[in-house]
Amino acid sequence: MIEQISEVQVLDTCQTVVSQSKDVKIISSNIPKLALKIYKLIEEEKLTLDEFKKCPLHPKNEDEEAINWIFVVDSLNFCFFDPNNKSHWTVTWKNEKYTGYFGLCAAINRAIEKGIKMTDMKTCSKLTRDQLDEILLGDDGTTLPLLQERYLCLQQSANNLLIKYKGNFVNCILEANHSAQDLLKIISKNFHHFRDESIYNNEKVAIYKRAQILIADIWSSFRGTGFGEFHDIDTITMFADYRVPQVLLYFGVLEYSDKLKDTLKQGILLKHGAPEEVEIRAASIVAVDGVVKEVKKLMAKNNIHKTCNSIMVDTYLWGYRRENADILEDTPYHKTLNIYY
Repeated sequence: MIEQISEVQVLDTCQTVVSQSKDVKIISSNIPKLALKIYKLIEEEKLTLDEFKKCPLHPKNEDEEAINWIFVVDSLNFCFFDPNNKSHWTVTWKNEKYTGYFGLCAAINRAIEKGIKMTDMKTCSKLTRDQLDEILLGDDGTTLPLLQERYLCLQQSANNLLIKYKGNFVNCILEANHSAQDLLKIISKNFHHFRDESIYNNEKVAIYKRAQILIADIWSSFRGTGFGEFHDIDTITMFADYRVPQVLLYFGVLEYSDKLKDTLKQGILLKHGAPEEVEIRAASIVAVDGVVKEVKKLMAKNNIHKTCNSIMVDTYLWGYRRENADILEDTPYHKTLNIYY
């Protein structure tokens, strides 16, 4: 039995890191400008909780199969950069080319079209390593890093779901009874590869990027209703990866020490759990929480009644990087090879 996380431990532990951080700072004075940009998008309904549903790769049905699709994809959703591979991993599906997370979605959809029922945990548990490698094989023979780790993550997800929840992630959701925090505890307790924790100054820091994104994807896919209804969804933080911090740095919300900037510009990988890596991720979580608070102040001031939380702000920032890759080319970002993001 592992220690279960408390409702606000992710944000609380990250705030503790920020208060002690040496190489990463939050520049609070730059938060209002970014918040105003996001507020305007929400006001004009250009940023809504429908963003997930709009993607042609995501399920359009709202049923148990859609939930298992999300669970499988998010069990494999990590680390799409390979320092040893100069060519980009790309997957073509329905005559469109996709990279990164979207390439993963395309690969799973392609497998389903070929008759491999990736939403069935018995099918997933019986896949061999070679079969999964073939499913994830990119165009022109390109491959993803950490293939063995992906295989083990999928095996653990499928086997544990079969043993503990009758092979259906809906049963985890039902047990959580519309609480995002309770679902976070269930995921962390039963699926170890989602348990994203580090030690900073001898204290445990909870990040839970992939566990939280799994919950957020279900919330977004079901538009906050039915299986996607969580009364405490706003307690989910942003998803601390390596690209969203880059955008926060670009907007001046984060500031790195010269030493850290030099390290990143040289392309030196940071180890998962290294102090600088924990500081970047923790500061990103706290900074986005600050942006959300500022957006909500603007909404209250202007009597606007719309949804804004860290999930939506993260969606905007992550999408901003993909749409403005050229602009952000000179903004450094940290890289690390691990299963947690």
